[in-house]
Amino acid sequence: MIRTAATHRGARRSPSAASSPSPTSPSTVPPGPYPPHDARRSRGSGPQGSALPAGPTLAPGTVFPLRRMVADELFSAAAAVIRRSPRAVLGVPFVAGLVNFGLTLTLMVLLPSSAYTRMLTDPAAFEDADVALGLATDTAFIWLTLASSALTSLVILVAAAYMALPTLRAAYGLRTSMAQTVRLRLGRLGPVVLNLLVLGLILGVLAVPVLFLAVLVLVLTLFLGAVVVLPALFLVLCWVTAAVMYAPVTVIVERLGPLAAIARSWRLNRGRWWRHIGLVALLYVILGIVFSIASAPLMIAVAATELLEGSLLPGAPAEWAEFIVFAVSELYGTVVTTLFVGVVGTVVSLMYLNARIRQEALDVTLLAAAEQDLPTEAQHAGSVERLVPGSIEHLHDHFQDRLPQPAAGVNRDAARAR
Repeated sequence: MIRTAATHRGARRSPSAASSPSPTSPSTVPPGPYPPHDARRSRGSGPQGSALPAGPTLAPGTVFPLRRMVADELFSAAAAVIRRSPRAVLGVPFVAGLVNFGLTLTLMVLLPSSAYTRMLTDPAAFEDADVALGLATDTAFIWLTLASSALTSLVILVAAAYMALPTLRAAYGLRTSMAQTVRLRLGRLGPVVLNLLVLGLILGVLAVPVLFLAVLVLVLTLFLGAVVVLPALFLVLCWVTAAVMYAPVTVIVERLGPLAAIARSWRLNRGRWWRHIGLVALLYVILGIVFSIASAPLMIAVAATELLEGSLLPGAPAEWAEFIVFAVSELYGTVVTTLFVGVVGTVVSLMYLNARIRQEALDVTLLAAAEQDLPTEAQHAGSVERLVPGSIEHLHDHFQDRLPQPAAGVNRDAARAR
């Protein structure tokens, strides 16, 4: 059952309160159904109930259930979020793919390497041992490959982290555009990048002894230990991913620092480690299968290079055919990356929301915040356009409004001091 504001409030009402309501008590709430948030605010809180400008409707639970969700519900909710805000969920990763394409071209110009170009257009050529060993002396190829991989991974991870914004807004039934997603947390771009760099440095240092130990076991057992080593490495990968995957999201939503976000991500797994590790493993398996299927057109494009160079266009230069294959493969890779980042980023954001619901009862807070009458200046549509449910600003405004206000004529500073 989808928990709406009405059913949630009814479920939380104690039997004593339900049996003996007090008509004069300000906390007594009449039974539902309750009108949408915008329908209530049309009455206005200003003089003589003046109407306020119409804005988006806050409708918790209309896109996905605002409650604890199991694994299959998380994937269904991810599909619902994509349908609700396709421009944000698919547009931001697509722009990230285009940025990666531009960075790759820039690096190719700054660090020209024929081997790198050949790797992009004809990866099958590196099956030759002589060609592969020759790359060890190509300094430009090594630096270009490392820089391109690092920048590409960084851009993709940043785009995946920003999927938290349309996901959390969908908890209130709000749509989110691509420009709105970037505009809502543009100031957090630097901290997110810093957090990912810190994570990369920490994980890189920790990965060296783990990989050295794995290789040592494989060599000592004549690769018979692969039966144990490979599953163990996959389990470690899933555990590390589950431990740190919420860190970039908390930097964006909760405005935490790079190190505090890592600690926060660790705490959000408390009591749910194996479930989260299992979900991460399932994501890796699904992505591996889909990636294998999606790579088939690229292999066909590589095979078409030989046709363009030979039988179909005998007089065509090899550079022209390589450029065509490079452009087509990069465009196709951008489309595939868009889908992968959109789905994975949304699922991780839903897992983050689910973890906070289980540990902090965030669903109760979000439903209460959506039901309460906001101050007049906060009821304008602009405030809803800037709303990120569950963010530090949203929770601060909600709990601040619930604090007792000082009486007229009482100094606010003195009231706070008391």
